[in-house]
Amino acid sequence: MFKMIFAISIFVLIIFTIYNVNFYDKKDSSKSIKNANEINRKKYLTECELFNEVIDRSIKDSERQCYYNCGENDNVRVDTSIEYICQPFILEER
Repeated sequence: MFKMIFAISIFVLIIFTIYNVNFYDKKDSSKSIKNANEINRKKYLTECELFNEVIDRSIKDSERQCYYNCGENDNVRVDTSIEYICQPFILEER
């Protein structure tokens, strides 16, 4: 009788262990698929053209503000000191 209970306990323990291993493997594989999708997204450079330049000498850290148009509804502002002119275009990573 004792051997039968011991054998059933071992069997239940093995089944429980296999279930947990499969559960965690599935959980980790979904994370790795998500990470692979993020890595596979290709980044590219977009040329942004200067469309406005604002000079405000009252703001010491960003006296010159350069506004660039990178596409439809996609504008970028670059703040520089008065010593640096706005470039006619910049390359932005998207």
